[in-house]
Amino acid sequence: MKKVLCALLIGTTVISQAGAFTGVSSWAEPAVNQAIAMGIVPDSLQNTQAGKAISRAEFCEVAVELYETISGKTAPKNTISPFTDTDNQIIAAASALGIVNGKGDGTFAPYNTITRQEFCVMLCNVVRAVNGKSDISETNTIDVFPDSDLVASWAKTDVETIVNNGIMTGTIENGQTLLKPLQTTSREQAMVMAVRFADCYSGVQNDSEQEPEEPEVSEKPEISEKPELNETEQDEVYVIKPEEAASLTKDERLKIIFGKTEIGFESQQEAEAAMTEITVPVWRLQSDGSKKAGKMTLEVNQCLSLVYQAIFEEIFNGSEQFPIKDGGSYAWRTNTRSEHRWGTAIDLNWNENMECYIDELGNVTEITTGSHWLPDEDPYSIPADGDVVRAFEKYGFAWGGDAWQNKRDYMHFSYFGT
Repeated sequence: MKKVLCALLIGTTVISQAGAFTGVSSWAEPAVNQAIAMGIVPDSLQNTQAGKAISRAEFCEVAVELYETISGKTAPKNTISPFTDTDNQIIAAASALGIVNGKGDGTFAPYNTITRQEFCVMLCNVVRAVNGKSDISETNTIDVFPDSDLVASWAKTDVETIVNNGIMTGTIENGQTLLKPLQTTSREQAMVMAVRFADCYSGVQNDSEQEPEEPEVSEKPEISEKPELNETEQDEVYVIKPEEAASLTKDERLKIIFGKTEIGFESQQEAEAAMTEITVPVWRLQSDGSKKAGKMTLEVNQCLSLVYQAIFEEIFNGSEQFPIKDGGSYAWRTNTRSEHRWGTAIDLNWNENMECYIDELGNVTEITTGSHWLPDEDPYSIPADGDVVRAFEKYGFAWGGDAWQNKRDYMHFSYFGT
């Protein structure tokens, strides 16, 4: 990951507003003021005690505010809660974005507190929600802290990321600087770190170090019965017909999607100009196990808009009535090879269709996004031979559940197979 320089000193020119909390410590007051001015303090924290531990539900609201501030996008709305112990829409949105997970038994435990290492993981999940899955993995060591061995293996990389970017600093105790990863996080500590985090990662979705690779093409492809496309610009958008989507070659797909034989968009503005919103039918799973017809809105590449519509119509009309609680296509990411950056990929039911790495025997070695893939147990997990995979493959999409040798991404469907 490109090292992001953080502004570690919190400005003190903001008019004092720390009265939104009670009992704010003097060291935290400038950051609390700045957090309020930035609009990342949710209403639920107004007039609460600053020194008390922040709850999981309260952090979800802060995390969603951070996501919207950094990404410039609105978090998912009207998302059905996947948890049995809360219907909170902000928690449902945070879950849909992959920022938080449940407890494994269908509950979320909204009133439980958050440890410092859990806070680091959740902050990094905000970045993943904005920016992809691999941009925050290259970090340094935290072994200089005497209590670093208390950091859980599942949290170590994210703790290192947050510490190395100056978002979390140690606590001095008996002359030693300690991480205290198992200690709870107070509301005022959360505000201090949220401000540093926003300062670090604001604009990160525009950060790109890698130039798009140019595919090997022998000559300009010709697309039968389609408008002639200029090599450098595309005056009219050609919307791919569902019946031809699977038969197009890679070069033909490139020429239609990008208007040239070079892969990718050069800027976020260019990418967003190529997107459109569609609304598709989906089945929603109810708390009693029944299914109810609903709608889902997606921002997708306009060249594929009719294809996406056809895919979701087939899924909706399939015998499984496969339930979809969350989905996303276009998202500007720093990874120039990400098909989400192009609007040519879709992720469905993130938490229940994990992304992971596997060894040569097929055993999971690391889960990087989501929590599981259990198609025989969880109704939101996508069966390998089910309606969803068949519909996407019918129209020329690859499924991340079987597309690569060392990785599985069960939520992911892509038109270029990446």
